[in-house]
Amino acid sequence: MFRIAVDCMGFENSVSEAVKAVIKYAKKHKDLSFVLVGDENQIRPLVENKKYLNYRIVHTTNEIGMSDSVLTAYRKKDSSMYLTIELLKNNEVDTIISAGSSSAYVALTYNLIGKIHHKIKVGFMSYVPTVTKRGFWFLDVGANKEYLGEELYYLGKMANTFITSVFNYQPRLGVLNIGTEKNKGFEYHQVVYNLLENDKTVDFLGFIEPRGLIEGECDLLVSDGYSGNLVLKSLEGALKSVGKILKKNYKINPLGALFSANVIYQITKTFDYKNNAGAVVLGLNKLVLKTHGSADAKQFYSTIRLAHESLLNNLIEKITKECSTFLN
Repeated sequence: MFRIAVDCMGFENSVSEAVKAVIKYAKKHKDLSFVLVGDENQIRPLVENKKYLNYRIVHTTNEIGMSDSVLTAYRKKDSSMYLTIELLKNNEVDTIISAGSSSAYVALTYNLIGKIHHKIKVGFMSYVPTVTKRGFWFLDVGANKEYLGEELYYLGKMANTFITSVFNYQPRLGVLNIGTEKNKGFEYHQVVYNLLENDKTVDFLGFIEPRGLIEGECDLLVSDGYSGNLVLKSLEGALKSVGKILKKNYKINPLGALFSANVIYQITKTFDYKNNAGAVVLGLNKLVLKTHGSADAKQFYSTIRLAHESLLNNLIEKITKECSTFLN
């Protein structure tokens, strides 16, 4: 039985959003055990009558705020995030999920859980829907602002292993840049390009421009965390705007909307990022996942699903084994 700990506090929505997702997922997957970390007075009334739910509560009323510094996060050893990470450190659970502060989460997991290898940096790997059915995986989307070319290469290798292990296909890998020409970008772009180009274990496409992402030009995109986060939020904002435009036109032309309802439904369903809101924190010794700071129950649910799929496919074991082939 896999054990999943969920940090139910420290994000923009209420505790109930995290708990509702756990309840819904547990109803379909009774082979899972959950540890809910947060205010027991808020959590217990939501779960006490759910006989199918295998759970325990770790009580705390303290949380790490979104604006808290990393130093403050370290000092809050009774916070929901810190306690959640300690559960994984002490092998009381198999994976953890949080929607809390990204900077605090990276720092605490890095120090309490540790990295697979000292040469790598951890990265957030997130799924982005496209006009193709497959979509693409994107990293780093916010864990680290800067990378050396070698560090991005290692990140790409780990991400490649993630996709082949969990989803069973060989991804077409690209590197985010302002142009497709080989000489574009900064020095680290040239380094990671040369490393990937000469690696026969990956299907390397070269540099990918942001404008081609929604068209599905690649299955896996590698970037520094600063650029990656900017692009990801721009895509999410653009897709939200498209949804608002569609709703506005419903009111102007309800008859036209009626005839095109199925097409519109498929578009909104495809580009609803909440269906795939989880990010795997690649590079750590154990399985750690992050979801949006504004996550609702739908986003927590999709993150739990990704955690479960990763556990079923022994993700960390496979990534660790792969890292041993190119790191020494």
